[in-house]
Amino acid sequence: MENALSNECRMKWYSVKILFESIHSGAPLPDKINADYYVSKDNKILEESIIIVKATDTEQACKLAEEYAKRAEHEYLNYYGEQVKDQFVCTLHAFELNNSEITTGVEVYSRFIHATSTETTNDIIKRYYPEALDEEEEQ
Repeated sequence: MENALSNECRMKWYSVKILFESIHSGAPLPDKINADYYVSKDNKILEESIIIVKATDTEQACKLAEEYAKRAEHEYLNYYGEQVKDQFVCTLHAFELNNSEITTGVEVYSRFIHATSTETTNDIIKRYYPEALDEEEEQ
């Protein structure tokens, strides 16, 4: 009992970034292919997900996140008739939260992006967050 209580006192919140790959198999239904169809042999779809876990240290946080991610793997048939498997790839990073209580406004993830002094903020956004740009900003 005392050991369990001691462990609980040492527990901290971590946000852990995990990576999934969306693996598509089978041919799409020809009558379903439209402008939104984006899968080809030349492209991959990856999902970066950030989850929160309570652990005693970074190593345990990553292990718990990996266990969660493997349980979250699933398969389904998409709109185009393809079999899709969302598969865990790896744990990318763990970030110890500075708060013991999760409340509104708690920072759950942070990283520094290194860039050259000649790169503009738009250059950096284009590289790391292209989906955040409007069409006219992309050009």
